[in-house]
Amino acid sequence: MAQRNVVIIPVIVCLSFLLLGLLLGSYIDLTRQLEGGFHGIIPLSDSPNLGKSFYSRQVQNVAQYISDQYQPTEFDPYSRWILYNRMTKTGSRTFMSTLVRTMQKHHKYIKEFLPTLTNNETFLVAEVSHHLLPFIVVGHHMHINYTNYGLRQPLGISLIREPVDRFLSDFYYIRYGDEQTQENVRNLSPETYNRTLEECVNAAIKNVQGTGNPVASIGKFCGCQLNHEIVRFCGYDKRCKYDPEFALQQAKENLNDYIAIGLTEELPEFFAVLERLIPDLFEGLLQVYNENTAVQNTIRKSKTFSKRRPSDEFLAKLRSLAFREYDFYYYVRERFRHLQMELKLVR
Repeated sequence: MAQRNVVIIPVIVCLSFLLLGLLLGSYIDLTRQLEGGFHGIIPLSDSPNLGKSFYSRQVQNVAQYISDQYQPTEFDPYSRWILYNRMTKTGSRTFMSTLVRTMQKHHKYIKEFLPTLTNNETFLVAEVSHHLLPFIVVGHHMHINYTNYGLRQPLGISLIREPVDRFLSDFYYIRYGDEQTQENVRNLSPETYNRTLEECVNAAIKNVQGTGNPVASIGKFCGCQLNHEIVRFCGYDKRCKYDPEFALQQAKENLNDYIAIGLTEELPEFFAVLERLIPDLFEGLLQVYNENTAVQNTIRKSKTFSKRRPSDEFLAKLRSLAFREYDFYYYVRERFRHLQMELKLVR
């Protein structure tokens, strides 16, 4: 009997440590998501096929399999995948913190699968092809027309911000960080890091690199883009970076692939729109945003350090340079207003 106990006790201890490790790993994964630094795929547990990989099925034609198995309606999240396309410094960490906790509140299990890259179109297409519906893809992505690859276009959602406000926040964030991130988060060269806002913008104006478009040069001299949102919504076409008028028009056209694009300045209103559009997934967002202590901590911790307001004269210069970015911003804002009215959220 004593010998049997000698054998059983170590086994129990090993199993206990294994279980503790699994629980701790799940907690760390979930915590990282809750802090808003998440990029990847969130499968939703309501799907009967959740967790079954296309790899295990050895399906050769993934796109055809999806087409055969699911017949989507326009706003059916359980037969379409959802893409949250994060724009830099638009409140995406707050959005993610609210989204994950809302799903947690409704007992939806959230787990990160494989990470997604943000600058490789082929990889992204292959990545989303390997997961059964429904799921949410989260990341800083360029726009992709997935129908070109035989896949259905996702139900896109995103946030944009007043152009100069977003640019200023990004400029100081990549240098000084916030409570959640380190200084010089993008490893800027000493020359770029030490330039003041005014110095880098003026350098871009003087060195337009033959494009005649100083906005395209600001990223080189400042370390961050003034035209970030237009380029992202435009996509992988080379003209998106070097032909500003093409980029603007293509970005506007690609908005048709999104069910809702909100404004950082009106985040609660955006949550209300999502709740009305897809209540099965998003109901409770607004309540969690307003009442959850952890979400409020995320908002506080993500405020950029050492941010200063330029002179009125310099702000006017920036806004003049960003006339296309404001064209896009007002266009998105007008679409958002119409959507609110269609959903009877405003008169």
